[in-house]
Amino acid sequence: MRKILFSFGLIAFSFSGYSQQLHFTSQYLQHNAMYNPAAAGISNKNMVGVSYRDMWTSFPGNPRTFMLYGDVELKKLNAGIGAYVYRDETGPTSRTGLQLAYSYHIKMNNPAYKLGLGIELRALQYAIDKNKISGALEDDPVLSGSSNKFGFDAGAGAYFTNGKFSIGAAVSQMIQSKLQLANVPDAKLGGKLYRHYNINANYKIQAGDDIYLIPNAMVRVIEHSPSEYDFGVLVDYQDKLWWGLNWRVEQSWSLQAGFRLMKKVAITYAYDYYQTPMSVFSNGSGAHEVGLRFDFDK
Repeated sequence: MRKILFSFGLIAFSFSGYSQQLHFTSQYLQHNAMYNPAAAGISNKNMVGVSYRDMWTSFPGNPRTFMLYGDVELKKLNAGIGAYVYRDETGPTSRTGLQLAYSYHIKMNNPAYKLGLGIELRALQYAIDKNKISGALEDDPVLSGSSNKFGFDAGAGAYFTNGKFSIGAAVSQMIQSKLQLANVPDAKLGGKLYRHYNINANYKIQAGDDIYLIPNAMVRVIEHSPSEYDFGVLVDYQDKLWWGLNWRVEQSWSLQAGFRLMKKVAITYAYDYYQTPMSVFSNGSGAHEVGLRFDFDK
């Protein structure tokens, strides 16, 4: 019975227009350009990487997300570009997407100060594998429609940093493109992409020789959905070893760590422990997130 109820909940979550529609990562400090296009290339660290996130492993059809990404500064153009390719799977549903970001870096009197203004374009394919659905859900009118749907949207943002303090604000899915698999009779609402507003900030505090504390926070506001608040602190040693703790209010705790090999390769890991209601299940209530990144610059 537990598996049936949970599977039904996953499908309901996937079809709901009021849920978070964009993929996310617990290690958001490493993925500024994913949340804010204005942050593309602003860190002076040209990189490519992969990331994999696996949630609630003991449940059937548990959410999984795979990402391939890159972030590059274009010094001669005072700009930066970022790109994310991802696939997000939850039970019989999946989302495959491409996100492209461009940021123009405005010159300021102090070279340590940087202001980025950015735009992003998104392409998304939402799909349902009907072969994975059985029972009463087979008669759902939504499932009688198309098995996949394409959507396009755009976003914009602003990001400022002076090397120690950084803050940014962005909005994704501004156009709110329609994404409806079927016309359901008497439905009051149709499927579409809802706007996501992201605000993030962090501050770098020197706590010793080559040791920094980085308090950080992120707020995600989603139309017709509860807002999310993340707070955390990261301890960094010479950009070679780091560890941290994050708290997503009323949702989860996240333990994070990473280290660098041969000055170029970074390996990261995060474990999320979920609070109620997921904590009522003794096993599989957490999420594992691993990443591998290659930095081109020293």
